[in-house]
Amino acid sequence: MLHVPYVAGGSVLIGALYNQMSGAFVYGPMFGQVWLEAMNKDKGGDAWMDKNGKDNMPVLMVKEFFLGLGRAWVTGLLLNLTQARTMSQAAQLGAFLYFGVQVPTIISEAMWEKRPYDLQKFKLLSTFSSSVLLSCIMHWWGTA
Repeated sequence: MLHVPYVAGGSVLIGALYNQMSGAFVYGPMFGQVWLEAMNKDKGGDAWMDKNGKDNMPVLMVKEFFLGLGRAWVTGLLLNLTQARTMSQAAQLGAFLYFGVQVPTIISEAMWEKRPYDLQKFKLLSTFSSSVLLSCIMHWWGTA
């Protein structure tokens, strides 16, 4: 029988907000220009950007927020399912997700898709944030 543990809604909301803010920070003021240059290099120019991209930005941000809710809920679910009781255990869970799932996926994509190294660095940074750091923040807030 499938057991789906309860995850506190406030924790899921905090996790989704954290994901949204960290993504905006990494892809914005922190490394936004470097990311944009890497994307332009990968796509062979800036034609990949929708000319009305700024008009679509609110819709994309709402979609990203809902994806962040899902990511946070699953993270909270795993924290509760594994009964992570300490910050160290939460960080370990996040690290297992990062090194066991995210890093191999990103490396596999890099091998097959031949994407620029700079893009892979962004993926590694953002997935670290959305696995290890997210697990710690949600544990700190309380998932049960």
